[in-house]
Amino acid sequence: MKKDKETFTCRASDGTYVLSTGNKYRIIAGGEKTDNRYSLMEAILEPGQGAPYHIHTREDEAFFILEGEVTFYLKDEKINAKKEDFVSCAPHEIRGFRNNTNKVSRMLLFYSSAGIEEMTLKNGTIIDENYNVTNMKNDYSAQCPILSEEYGVKEINTEMPNS
Repeated sequence: MKKDKETFTCRASDGTYVLSTGNKYRIIAGGEKTDNRYSLMEAILEPGQGAPYHIHTREDEAFFILEGEVTFYLKDEKINAKKEDFVSCAPHEIRGFRNNTNKVSRMLLFYSSAGIEEMTLKNGTIIDENYNVTNMKNDYSAQCPILSEEYGVKEINTEMPNS
């Protein structure tokens, strides 16, 4: 019988901070700590930042808003999620999100199973916790299609609405 990994903690400023596709992420729990059962990241989104329409083919992706507001664009629905709101997307569901406000938004991203945090690391650059991304535009083109395919993420070539 395989023994589960030991309990671990991640304090408020711990984790690995990564700049990926113009967004700032903090990897809180990666697959190496969870036996690849899940991963947990924090997204710190400046106004206008987010992710274009895409599909995860392997894992559930769930979002919990910690601060601010994030607009989610699903196939046929728009959801304005505010502090303490929760949005969950199953594999193969089209989703995208963006901070359409003029204030920073923060949210937790939960993935079951782990792996997306590895893509974020490979695609991004490790940064300091205090790295300022204000006024930086998202660089979705930085997302490598081969890397996305390797991790089961498919980009959808449809623009999200402007608001």
